[in-house]
Order: sequence, then C-alpha cells, then structure tokens
Amino acid sequence: MENQDRGSARTSRRQFISVAGLAATAVITLATSSTASAAGPTAPNPGSQVGDPAEAQAVQRVAETLLNSGVPGLAFAIVKPDEKNRKASVTTTYHYGQADVENGVRVTPRTQFEIASETKTFTAALLAKLIARGEVGLDDLASKYSDGNPLPEGSGGEEITLRQLVTHRSGLSDDPPNLSAGCADPTQSCTDEKAKYTRDMLWEGLRAPGALEFAPGSHWLYSDFGFGLLGTLMADKIIPGQEKPPFAAAVAREITDPLGMMGTVIETKATDLAVPYYLDGTRAPLWNNTGAIAGGGGLVSTAEDMSIWAATTLGYGNNPLKPVLTSMLEQIDTQAPENPAFGMGMAWQLQPPTPNFPQSFAKKNGDSSGSNCITLLVPDSGWSITILANGGNAAMIDPAAVNLMHDLVPRRPIFGSSTGSSSGSDAGFQTGSFG
Repeated sequence: MENQDRGSARTSRRQFISVAGLAATAVITLATSSTASAAGPTAPNPGSQVGDPAEAQAVQRVAETLLNSGVPGLAFAIVKPDEKNRKASVTTTYHYGQADVENGVRVTPRTQFEIASETKTFTAALLAKLIARGEVGLDDLASKYSDGNPLPEGSGGEEITLRQLVTHRSGLSDDPPNLSAGCADPTQSCTDEKAKYTRDMLWEGLRAPGALEFAPGSHWLYSDFGFGLLGTLMADKIIPGQEKPPFAAAVAREITDPLGMMGTVIETKATDLAVPYYLDGTRAPLWNNTGAIAGGGGLVSTAEDMSIWAATTLGYGNNPLKPVLTSMLEQIDTQAPENPAFGMGMAWQLQPPTPNFPQSFAKKNGDSSGSNCITLLVPDSGWSITILANGGNAAMIDPAAVNLMHDLVPRRPIFGSSTGSSSGSDAGFQTGSFG
C-alpha cells in the first residue's frame, strides 16, 4: 500500500533545474564573485591536460570562482570531437586546489572523488547490459529478481517494474524508511548507516510503512532507495549466491574493468580519495554508501575515468560497451507532471532544447555530505563536461557546469539535428521503447 502523503520535503530534494534557470544562476554566481579576480589567476595543478587558450580561460574562471567560494579541490574533464577526425574524441582535464587541506595534498590525476548519485548511471548500465544480453526485460516486474522477497504494491495492485526503478517512477521513497536499522540506536541516523544497511534490511525496508509514496508509474520521485534496490537486484542476477550484495564486483567485472576505469571503485577500496569538506571548511564524514543500496551512490572516480565514461556514452571509440551505454540516452519514459521540463533515459535526465541553449543535453549529478559532481552530455555536438569537487554544493557546482557548457559547446549541432541520432558520435536522444 502506498503512502498517501506525497508532500515530503524529500520529494523535491534533487529535482531537475531547467537549463534556463541554471544558466541564470551561473551568470549570477560568477558575476557576484569579486574575490576570483582579486586573488589573481589560479594555474591548474601539475598533471592537467589543458585545452586551447579559450577553453583553459573559461575553466580557470569557473575554478577560481568555486575555489574562492570555499571549495577545496576540483577536477574537470571535457570531451569533445577531434577537429581532424570527428568520429574520434579529445579529452582535456584540469585539476585545482587541495584533496586534503590539512596535509597539503593537491588534487592530481589520481585523485578520486565521491560521485554519489552519478553512481546511478553505472547501476543503469548493469541493467542495460543484461537487457542487451537478453537476460532481463525493461518491463519485467522487479519482484522477478527479488528471490521471493515481496515488494510493495500500489493500492490498486500496481507492481514495480525495472523501467520504473531506472526512471524514478517506482513510487519508492527517496531513502529506505529503515535506513538507520544498523545504527546503535535504530531510531536515530548515524554516519555509517548506509554501510551497515544489509540485504535483509533492504527486504525489511520494502515491507515497512512508508516505503511506497505512490502507486508505481503514477508520478516521479527521485529515489536512492529505488536505485539501491535496482543495484542489488542486478548484481545478484550477475553474481548469484553471495552473502553480501555484490554490487561493486558486478560493476567492476561488467563495466569499469572492460572500459579501463581503474580509479572507479566502491568507496572502501579507494586509495587516493579526496577528503570531503563541509562549506564551513570542516571535514565531512565519508558517504560510505557501501551496503545494500550502494547502487544509489556508492562509487568514487577520477576525472580521467569520468571522461572515458562520458566519451563511451557519447558513442566514441570501439569498446563493446558502447552500444550499451549509448542506449541509456534513449528516452524511455514520458515527462512526469512533477517535472514537465525533462524526460528520462536510463538514470540520465534528458533536457530538450531551449532558447537559451538550443541543443538537447543529458544531465546526472551527485552530492554527498561533502562532495559534489555533475556530468553534462551534449550528444549532437559530441561534447561532455564533468566537474568533481570535494566541497561546495549542487547550487554551486551545477550552474558552473552549465556555464561551461554555454561558453564552450557550439550553439549549433555538429552531428545532425538535436532530435535524432548523430552521425559522428553515435549517441542521440530518441523517443520510444527500449528493450
């Protein structure tokens, strides 16, 4: 039975902001920061692979604004078409500031950042790969893969499907109602509650009152719970019979190892992790989403790895995973009443052209207690922009990325129109049924 009260404050916690709104915010943020120019130019750290002067200056302006607003460290990754061969891509990376302020450790190409909810694109990739292999169907009931454990249903008997889980239409609440079940006092949250959240607790949470906010498929609600469930279901399908949900192992075997993304791992395996910081400069606890809902936000990554992720999703290269990742940009769900400005691919939020930015683009961001990140993909121009930060918040990082998109990405599509598949990179937004 669903919870009839959908007025939770969490309902709009991570709603999409339109490109027009983000662009306006970006302009305001950059224009009101007088400290950036006063402090003098900030050079990128050693190991950065910088682009042409115009790009480098645009990145520097954004970096200085964020650093002077209290963000300790940053990494940027930009993917764009090779001017000599537009079927190939060029990647530039920029590293700024400190990964560990107290010990004077600078951000380098090896620095890993918590990517929090950008993990959801990797969870979706597990689903997309299983669909491509014919092992699951997008409209399969999620209960088909829950090993006999019941999942909540709507008041009319509506059942949750995999399509609904991967597009935030499942009706599941943002967080499990029993998220603190592993804490010393289960009625109070604790810093490592996600790490202590077991598969058994996941099944119990799905049976708990309030697990379902509305009937599956009837509305849109951002849900870590839903993607955590999806990650466990798909990982158990890929590597069955494990005592603990094998999400990290499944992602490594099926996704990151084949792509050569060696710095993208579950947080507990990070070797060069940037320390997360609150806005006041104090250390924030690690996100440590490494239990049964790790599929909602448990990975860390580097700028170089995220450029590989973006480039392959845009359709560059010849990796066998390319068709799997590009398929995730197909629109598989219609706009929801709560968010009429965008549609959903598999985890990616799809923004149509607007007068302010006349190309379609895809967005996924992530925020933890002290880390923030965002990736923007512009398929019809073959560009992507990723920002990783160990401080700040989404209201700072998201507009910064959109500002760069406006400054750097061509206004007119390079590959065909902005409504179909592209002729250089293979990705493009298509409306229809996937799988």
